[in-house]
Amino acid sequence: MSAQLPESKHFQIEPLAEGVYGAIASEQGHAICNAGIVDIGDRAIIFDTFISPRAAKDLLKAAKQLTSYKALFVVNSHCHNDHIRGNQVFSPDVDIISTTWTRKAITQNEPKEIQWEKENIPQGVIDAQSKLAAEKDSKRRRELAGLIVYYRAIIESHLNLKTRLPNITFETPKLVVHGTRRTVELLSFAGHTASDLVLYVPEEKIAFMSDLLFINIHPYLTDGFPERWKESLTMVEALGTQTVVPGHGPVGQTADLSAMTRYIQSLENIVANMVKSGKPLEEVSLQPVPSPFETWWLFFDNFFVTNLDSFTSAQRKELKKIRLRFRVVTRKKSGYLFSADYFF
Repeated sequence: MSAQLPESKHFQIEPLAEGVYGAIASEQGHAICNAGIVDIGDRAIIFDTFISPRAAKDLLKAAKQLTSYKALFVVNSHCHNDHIRGNQVFSPDVDIISTTWTRKAITQNEPKEIQWEKENIPQGVIDAQSKLAAEKDSKRRRELAGLIVYYRAIIESHLNLKTRLPNITFETPKLVVHGTRRTVELLSFAGHTASDLVLYVPEEKIAFMSDLLFINIHPYLTDGFPERWKESLTMVEALGTQTVVPGHGPVGQTADLSAMTRYIQSLENIVANMVKSGKPLEEVSLQPVPSPFETWWLFFDNFFVTNLDSFTSAQRKELKKIRLRFRVVTRKKSGYLFSADYFF
């Protein structure tokens, strides 16, 4: 193994233990998400493949330099574009592993996502550049610059794009991979999506969390399931995890799992308090960021407001259920009968 760490404009390699590395996305590179490289003895495992095939080529090169193995496994943690589009750079003899749900989601969603991106992202770049030119706040300028990088990475990913699906899938709850040097576990959770894989290295107590964890960055909650997300974070912490690699942000420690849980709970509390105080849910975008998260990067285009909007949408659905239950109870008293399934 070379003593010098591989270099790429798209990411930095961060050693976590002997043979275990994080590939942490550069702010101005086209990786967008973090990835991982784990030497298990007779082969290497790459966890997530970035959005940019060019960044994925650098990741493959880094894995070969760090492990010296030709044999590889690739793992797709979940179905979002920034974690899977690098799949195409790996040769056909490299197996790509995901859950059954994730493979199905990629199959169904990627064609629609790609079409939407081609129709909308070029204008998104223009709009973001206009906002950046007018913005004075340094933090917001950094966030808008990051949004432009993300949009350009998407556009780059469309060049000669060929969606490569995982060819090995498994059902929950886990898949154990036994190498000659170490064993790793692919643990199936949910929260960020309906299926989120965590790569856990038991001996070193390292967890590659993918997008179940964002550190110092507002997460993307819109496709998620908040209660299951919090449960997943608690379960990973219960493993005795010491080092965590988030999907976005720097490498962290166990305390970052709790911080992520508090963030989700804080947003739930904001919406619940608005309902309790009688404030219109339409005013949710006016709510300030809670003080513990004021310094967190808003990422892309203000995920804090996007997340609150998704929570208020869920709250509206719940209020509608309550109103429907009330109407049915009233009508039952008047002699009308309705099936309880009507509300669900």
